Amino acid sequence: MAASTKSLDVAQHIRYWQRCFNSHLPSLYTPNDSTRLTFASFIVSALELLSSPLSAEDRTSIQSWVLSLQHPDGGFCGSPTHMLPGQDAFKGSANLAATFFALLLLAIAADSDAEARAAFARVRRRKLLRWLRRLQRQDGSFGQVLWEGEAVGGRDMRHSYLASCIRWMLRGGLDKDQDPAGHEDDIDVGRMVHHIRHTQTYDGGVAEASEHESHAGYAYCAIGALYMLDRPPSWDAPHKSSFISQTLADKKGLVQFLVHRQFNYLAEQESRDLDGDGENFIETKLGDLGAGQGCTHVGWNGRWNKKADTCYSWWVAATLAMVDSCHAVNIPASRRYLLEMTQQKFGGFSKCAGGHPDLYHSYLGLAALAVMVDDDLKQLDVALCCSKETVRKVQLARDGLLDACREREDFGSDGFWESQS
Repeated sequence: MAASTKSLDVAQHIRYWQRCFNSHLPSLYTPNDSTRLTFASFIVSALELLSSPLSAEDRTSIQSWVLSLQHPDGGFCGSPTHMLPGQDAFKGSANLAATFFALLLLAIAADSDAEARAAFARVRRRKLLRWLRRLQRQDGSFGQVLWEGEAVGGRDMRHSYLASCIRWMLRGGLDKDQDPAGHEDDIDVGRMVHHIRHTQTYDGGVAEASEHESHAGYAYCAIGALYMLDRPPSWDAPHKSSFISQTLADKKGLVQFLVHRQFNYLAEQESRDLDGDGENFIETKLGDLGAGQGCTHVGWNGRWNKKADTCYSWWVAATLAMVDSCHAVNIPASRRYLLEMTQQKFGGFSKCAGGHPDLYHSYLGLAALAVMVDDDLKQLDVALCCSKETVRKVQLARDGLLDACREREDFGSDGFWESQS
């Protein structure tokens, strides 16, 4: 099939993301103030993928702002409104998502390798790792926040994924019995794997529990969590996760579930369905759904009977990449859908054809194209959903932080470092 007649409009996408970076976001984002740090990460990560550099002043500003969101008891808060002063500080809601994006932002904001090694220097690693350990429940799942010492926030697979990524960013492959920097309690990896193993459903997908509805986003988080658990410390080391192969009861079923998330995008059918609730997709001719090589545009959904959504081009393609199965889907037609249907002429991507761009779908649209290999974008790390250059900086930041921890251990503990880390 011929390549897309459209390419990624790099100049317009850079303008879109620079507008987001330099000006106030539209009022529609106000209810999401608690996830301000997440939005910041999407914006800065997108500019990084597009090779649009930040000024030295902007880098310094990002570092200062992110560190101002660090909770005194470990972790990071999602926005300044979560940082409560004085005696109420312990009630601040540091959460897993904010902590994950904070660490990525600190790495991206580093310019030189020397700056990257110092990127985590002011991260309270010891308190953060203890906080992370306390978020894990006895059944291996993770809560999102601590409230009065207890993990709360459901058993969402996203929490397990974020915890696994944070662990890798701050611990790497530390041997806690041989490395003085590894003395902090680790999460219970065995319980975590046990929890993930019991979330695969009858149709091969992954849900919050095996009896719930499967979802492509949960599948990515489950596979990503397992992938990061035994990822080598070096950012560019080859990796074929043994946890994935040992934990998945039905890998073939998972791949089949993911492959079935693609379908032939029919603009006329989509237009008729817009009069409905805007989410469900009911195709009257099931034979027209096939996504073979004859399709011109292939959309993706996250679960059965849902419309095509830009973000699932990422969730599905990235999951397939981690299990070495991208060959099973129609990549050329998927690229055509993104570039010709949801790419916006003023930059960004919309959720679906005919919509308006937003930060979430605009970033994951870029990430999806990067997974499918786009020469206009930097190479992407599918497990951390950021450029490989950012992951290289994360490793440098971790190495610098661990070296500092080892030096502290060499001087012994007199209680001083306990108050500082």
